[in-house]
Amino acid sequence: MMNADWYCEAWEERTAFAVRVTSKLYDAVTEFQSIEVFDSEALGRILVLNDCFMVTQKDHFVYHEMLVHTPMAVVPDPRSLLIIGGGDGGAVTEAIKYPHLESITLCEIDPQVVSTCKEFFPDVSAGLSDPRVRVVYEDGAAFVRDSPNKFDIILVDSTDPVGPATALFSKNFFANVRDCLTESGTAVFQTESPFFMEHTFNMVVQDLTDVFGSGRVHPYVIPVPTYPGGLWSLTFCSKTLHPLNVTHRETPAYLEGRLRYYDPDVHRAAFTLPVFVRKLLRSPATAGL
Repeated sequence: MMNADWYCEAWEERTAFAVRVTSKLYDAVTEFQSIEVFDSEALGRILVLNDCFMVTQKDHFVYHEMLVHTPMAVVPDPRSLLIIGGGDGGAVTEAIKYPHLESITLCEIDPQVVSTCKEFFPDVSAGLSDPRVRVVYEDGAAFVRDSPNKFDIILVDSTDPVGPATALFSKNFFANVRDCLTESGTAVFQTESPFFMEHTFNMVVQDLTDVFGSGRVHPYVIPVPTYPGGLWSLTFCSKTLHPLNVTHRETPAYLEGRLRYYDPDVHRAAFTLPVFVRKLLRSPATAGL
């Protein structure tokens, strides 16, 4: 919501995050969601989807680097990568930094998110022009359900579980993602805030464990200042691999100087969960999405 020159995202009318904006650059309503772009001094440009902060120039690199480089460090010699959601192109832009990746597929339901980010966030979306990238405008749940292809890495870069994104938090979707992975493949899911969305976080991790199996699901936490609670979670799932068995103990030469948050030490530290998160994961999931 706008209040004079402030933009405020309220979460369930219980808490809020606000930033002073200098101008609104874009405003549209698509078949799937509302899209707004603001400019600000504190955060740079801001992408807002359905009244929620999605991308800011100031802090997006934390989320995108930890989403992409974490599984890339674990999967041996990955060649194919699928991103569900992520129409801002940030995950793609991180993925193209790997010369050995042969194909990167982005499955985004809303073409207007992609076109908006190409126009207003050219640095974030720059990777979309790489010749290895294929963009498919389709519902992500349907894509993995029907895909005949297997992928070495699948990244689920979804919005919150409302509207079309609800299907990306279902057990059927998780099982279809699992079935689309190669034997040594890995999936990483966006799994919400353990502070404010604790029931959703807990339920999703338990559902992923039901699908992938005990010992094969590993949440990790990252700081994203513009997301509710400031502490966000991603969850690493694999049929055969453990996230701490990395293939590189040091940053590969082709990534030197190209990362702002991720390195092997940060990778290992992210899986050391705070006490309250470990306790939460040991409790039964009793609330629905």
